[in-house]
Amino acid sequence: MKRNDPKFGQLGYSDSEILNHMVKRGASRRQVMGWMMAAGATATAAGTVFGTASEAWANTPKRGGKLIFAGDQHGPNDTLDPALFTSAVDYFRGRMFYGSLTRLTDSLGYEPELAEEVLSNDNATVWTFKLRKGVEWHDGKSFTADDVIYSMNRHMGADSVSNASSLVSMIDAWEKVNDHEVRAVLSSPNADLPIALGTFHFKILQDGTTDFSTAVGTGPYRVKEFKPGVRAVGVPFENYWGEGGYLDELEHYGIGDSVSRLNAFLAGDVDAMANLPPKAIDQVTGTAGRDVWSLKAGAYINIAPRLDMGGNNSSNAHVWKAMQLLQDRERLVRGVLKGQGSLGNDQPINAAYFDYCADLPQRELDPEKAKWHWDQTDIGSTAVPVVAAEVAPGAVEQCLFMQREAQKVGINFDVKKVTTDGYWGAVWLVEPIAVASWNMRPTANIMMTLAFAPSAAWNETRWENEQFEQLLVEVRGVTDPDQRRQMYCDLQTMIHEENGQALPAHRNYVDAVADHVGGLTHVPLNNFGGAEAPVSIYRKDA
Repeated sequence: MKRNDPKFGQLGYSDSEILNHMVKRGASRRQVMGWMMAAGATATAAGTVFGTASEAWANTPKRGGKLIFAGDQHGPNDTLDPALFTSAVDYFRGRMFYGSLTRLTDSLGYEPELAEEVLSNDNATVWTFKLRKGVEWHDGKSFTADDVIYSMNRHMGADSVSNASSLVSMIDAWEKVNDHEVRAVLSSPNADLPIALGTFHFKILQDGTTDFSTAVGTGPYRVKEFKPGVRAVGVPFENYWGEGGYLDELEHYGIGDSVSRLNAFLAGDVDAMANLPPKAIDQVTGTAGRDVWSLKAGAYINIAPRLDMGGNNSSNAHVWKAMQLLQDRERLVRGVLKGQGSLGNDQPINAAYFDYCADLPQRELDPEKAKWHWDQTDIGSTAVPVVAAEVAPGAVEQCLFMQREAQKVGINFDVKKVTTDGYWGAVWLVEPIAVASWNMRPTANIMMTLAFAPSAAWNETRWENEQFEQLLVEVRGVTDPDQRRQMYCDLQTMIHEENGQALPAHRNYVDAVADHVGGLTHVPLNNFGGAEAPVSIYRKDA
């Protein structure tokens, strides 16, 4: 039997192999029962085993065939360097080719991956990772502790280029215990470290890797082709240590225009598409062989002003407070997201997170109060530019709705729509006021550390608050539930009141997938099941 064939406790190895062979070849119930009864089984037992075998085989991954997954954006900054991953297409590729110490589960916990065992001391300041033996790199070399030490050190130090270095800033050192054991020594407690290491940027590289024109990883696929802004193609790695990598070929690329992406999906040119426009949900569910792949989540869209650009209106507190008060949140969630989301409250943590603060008052649409703030500036009717792209459903509409409400009270926003191609490199973190789209993270602390800590590379408004940074670190070691709750409420309140971003809506992940695609994942942190799908997807008709 192949390692992914179903197994039956009632039968020995040889009989299980025969039964699997019969079911795969379409044997009838009568044929299977006849074979089993001839071997001495009762009719009831034979019928039960046949039903179990048929169902198990129908849900067992098949090997072979090709699938094409279409993301919603790509560009020249597409990379195979995990430390520099920025977009959903990067995260999907990373899962195709690399592995991590841990991987995240549907419930946002973690389980071991390249680390077989994860251990902590009593106060979560020393973490030990016992590494899986017998793992091969795509070039045939053996995976060892040296690879982990090299990979993790790339996220450390003031000169690190990692987009996620803030998540591991409390680590003082990574130490090699032996060839299959490493230890992380922390300056402050962090009970969430194994969860952080399961997120997108902490893929394990081979020791000394500097060439990212290709990827030599431990993942289920190896690189056949990679062209930034064009596509990535993987073929199965024959010596992959785990279950997965079922396809003969997996291709992934971006189609920036949502209408073109939808048309390609409905025509069968791609087998799955990211970010299905909510208005097209009924069209997809009404089409034979097509379905929606939806996950409730805390992802969000926002408009971010750069508070550090003193020569621009983005740094004026009255400007961004007016922007927050001009958000038509109800219309955005009901009319644009079609209920596939929830109201945003100008801070990133919603009810999908364990540490959500329900006490924070909801900010409402209030054009008159927005006008009062605007009148405290000397902008008058001068147009303030806002750069928008369809980086997620609702990202452009949030700006257009704001523009419409602003016009009613004499405020002028000039919404400049641009393409998604290359957006994250050419526009985001560059323009004074621009939209963004954020994936949910597994914990509130990880989300706020990645996007709001003053030292974070992705602190998009460049907001600085020393009290916030200190509290963000301290709460990681707090075990008293009431104290923890109050600290997280304080953190969310600070962002709500001071950060400057307008965050009108949280969104679910709503993708579309063909019925012949099996092995879907449901980790609510990104499109395509948290970008975990590359390992497990297969063609049901292979």
